[in-house]
Amino acid sequence: MFYRKSCNQLIKKYIPNILTLFRIFLVPVFIFQLLVIHDYFAALLVFALASISDWADGYFARKFNVASDFGAFFDPLADKFLVLSAFISFLYIESLSSIGSVELWMVIIIAFRDLSITILRIIINSKGNYKLITTNVAKIKTAFQLISINFILLTLIVSSYFEFIYYLMVVTTGITFYTGFHYYYSNAKQLSSILFNK
Repeated sequence: MFYRKSCNQLIKKYIPNILTLFRIFLVPVFIFQLLVIHDYFAALLVFALASISDWADGYFARKFNVASDFGAFFDPLADKFLVLSAFISFLYIESLSSIGSVELWMVIIIAFRDLSITILRIIINSKGNYKLITTNVAKIKTAFQLISINFILLTLIVSSYFEFIYYLMVVTTGITFYTGFHYYYSNAKQLSSILFNK
C-alpha cells in the first residue's frame, strides 16, 4: 500500500515534466513529417498532439501542485522550439514561399522576439530575488501563433486559401513583436537593477 502510494506520488510529480520532454521529442517528428515526407495531415496531427501536451502539463502541474524549476524553464522553451520549428519549416515549402505567404522577415521577428524573451527569462530568474513579470498579452500572442500554424497546415492539406495566410501572418507577427516590447517594458526596472546593480 505504501509502495503504491509512493509510486502514485512520484508519477504525479513528474507527469508535467514528462509531457514537456515529450513535446520537445515531437519537434523533430513534426519537421520530418512536414519537410521530408510532406505528409501535411500527419504534421497537423503531431502539432495538435504537441499543443495538447502543452495544455496538459500546465493542467497537471496546477492540479497536483507540482510546479518545478525544470518545468518553469523548459516548458516555455519547448513551446518556442515547437512554434519556431513550424515557422522556419514553412519557409522551405515551395507552395508557401513561391507566393510569399510566409516571408523571412516575419520569421526573423518572431524568432528574435521569442529568443530574446528566453534570454530575459534566464537573466531575471537566475537572480533569487527577481522573477520575470508575465502578462496576459502573451496568451494572445500564443493563440495567434497556434491559429496561424494550424491554418497554414490546413491550407497545405486542402491546397487552397493561400491568399489569407499572408494577412494572418502579418497580424501574428505584429502581435508577437508588441508582446515582446511589452515584456521588456514590464520588466525594465528589474532588468536595470540586475544589470547596473541599482
